[in-house]
Amino acid sequence: MDPTLILEADHRVVERLIEQISEAEGAARTKLVEQLATTLDAHMELEERVFYPAMEPGTGPDSVDEGETEHVITRSALADVVELCPDGPGFEAALDTMQAAIDHHVKDEEDEIFVQMRSKGRGQLEEMTEPFMAKRAELGMVIDVEALAETASKDDLKAEADAAGIEATASMTKSELAGALADVAGAG
Repeated sequence: MDPTLILEADHRVVERLIEQISEAEGAARTKLVEQLATTLDAHMELEERVFYPAMEPGTGPDSVDEGETEHVITRSALADVVELCPDGPGFEAALDTMQAAIDHHVKDEEDEIFVQMRSKGRGQLEEMTEPFMAKRAELGMVIDVEALAETASKDDLKAEADAAGIEATASMTKSELAGALADVAGAG
């Protein structure tokens, strides 16, 4: 399965969590911030250990350096959010700073890196899929079906499902395709 589609689904999960955090209070906010920290830590480790090294031949070392620098900024902003949670003075500003860092990083990846990898780095994506999925499993990361369906087109999901050997894809809805792919990926 195309790792860029899974990373985009992870981005949607993070965006949802940030939105929920901004609306929550007290213990509910604390729980969401803990979930965000766990999610972001795993996502960044996955990119740094598997995705970035595999993408470098296609995108160049500057793209890797930029991604890693953006991760440093995000980690620092996340630490401020965690420290100030649930309602310390400056919590909202820390959350806004972290969100701005993440938004910038997501835009870079989705509008440039992932597009470049899908067009010129298809072989690299295929080569990284197995170690990428193994690292996700090691980190305890699951694919959010709703986020995957939101991220990918039905045609992309169908193509991925067909390539994964999933049967009867022509009659599946977009959500069913995303669910079947998440099931297959989780079984790997």
